Amino acid sequence: MRLYELLYIIPATLTDEEVSQAENEIQALIQRYGGVPKESRRLGKFRLTYLIKKVRHGHYVLAYFEAEPSAVAKINEALRIHEKVLRHLILRADEAGGSEFNMVQFQEIIVEGGPKDERSRRRKAEADKAKVSDDVKAAAELEQKPEAAKEEEAKPVEDATKITAEELDRKIDAALTDNT
Repeated sequence: MRLYELLYIIPATLTDEEVSQAENEIQALIQRYGGVPKESRRLGKFRLTYLIKKVRHGHYVLAYFEAEPSAVAKINEALRIHEKVLRHLILRADEAGGSEFNMVQFQEIIVEGGPKDERSRRRKAEADKAKVSDDVKAAAELEQKPEAAKEEEAKPVEDATKITAEELDRKIDAALTDNT
């Protein structure tokens, strides 16, 4: 017989008495298929990462039992269809990593700019408001200008200063050397 570790989740919608009853049912199930229950302990009630059978929280229970490898398949199948077990995992105890571990409550990490980042939405909304208000101000200024000023702005500038290609190259070179 080998030692196995069973971790299973029971819905938190059950009362403490019902959780104890479910633990006893699972220990009886292990015995029914030829296993020998050794130890069982509750690890706590935790929030699940995602809904399982419309349940958000669950009681995590860790159990150790001895069984033949052929009996483990039967236990696994019985747990899979058990109505009070949301999820379960059976591992050989020597491969499971020992009895010392820490369970940590799941915390969702929000990546900046991701779909759940409220900060980026607020910044974008504020920027959109500022852009709209600038557009409204510019439109109001255009309406207040006299017609003569509007016509002058519309005329193309004919008297532009003309630069030779050499002067233009010198200015570009000067600008590039200043930036680097």
